Amino acid sequence: MAEMKEIIFDEAPVFQKAIVAAAFSPRLTAVLNEAHRILQLLGAWPIIVHAGDESPATRTRLEEAIDRSSFSEHPPVCIIQHGAPADVLIQAAKEHAADLLVAGALAKEGVFKYYLGSVARTIARHAPCSVLLFTEPQVNPSSIQKIHCAVEYRQGSEKAVYVAACLASYLGTGDLYYTHSFTSEELEKKDVENRSEFIRQFYQNEDKKLAEFIKSAGVKNVPYSARCLYDQVRTTTLNFTRELQADLFIIHGPTDRFSLWNRMFGHDLEITLQHLPCSLLLTR
Repeated sequence: MAEMKEIIFDEAPVFQKAIVAAAFSPRLTAVLNEAHRILQLLGAWPIIVHAGDESPATRTRLEEAIDRSSFSEHPPVCIIQHGAPADVLIQAAKEHAADLLVAGALAKEGVFKYYLGSVARTIARHAPCSVLLFTEPQVNPSSIQKIHCAVEYRQGSEKAVYVAACLASYLGTGDLYYTHSFTSEELEKKDVENRSEFIRQFYQNEDKKLAEFIKSAGVKNVPYSARCLYDQVRTTTLNFTRELQADLFIIHGPTDRFSLWNRMFGHDLEITLQHLPCSLLLTR
């Protein structure tokens, strides 16, 4: 059973500067509107970046797209840079010291089939900052009612916990879930005396570790639920996200080959990104 607690952050959660990817796809307005909503609530300064050849026609097309979006009232700085989209976005994030990179779905071969492909894969692996990927951006963004944050006991993972709490507060999220997926050879043993009690104690210990880790992230005063999941298959965490019908899945970025990120995605990152149950925020 999930345990309800409260957490409070000591200072504002900050994504202070964000690169927003502006690809000329049918979903550009939706991506811009989704980015505008979140960045405005967080007070983050946006920089819109388009990968392409700088020309009057391209500049006009980009400005017209912004005029059709929620950014129209206060148009942000716009950058057009020649190069491969992922390279341009990553370089812009470095040059402008951005702490968030926002991107959306791309159109495949000009038809209305959307996917997060090689661009998203490269950004997810190599961006110097946090990455927010919208899988189903909407022109009229709906509220984010459910956030699922996957917790690892690794250096840097506290940021995912902290950011999840901050977003839940700023976005008015109704449900915030923290989970930790674990494996254990002990649970596989069949000859354990009083096995049911052993399993109960085991999960209690795991729940305690999770609660302590969340507390160590230095946040309080936002309601949340915490649950430990026995990871029998690599998809346990994503399956929980899907069953929860979460609007946003948060996980800390890949740190080493043993991380949850690499257990879930591994070499199939591009395929997995195409089938994410909701938008993804990768923290760094």
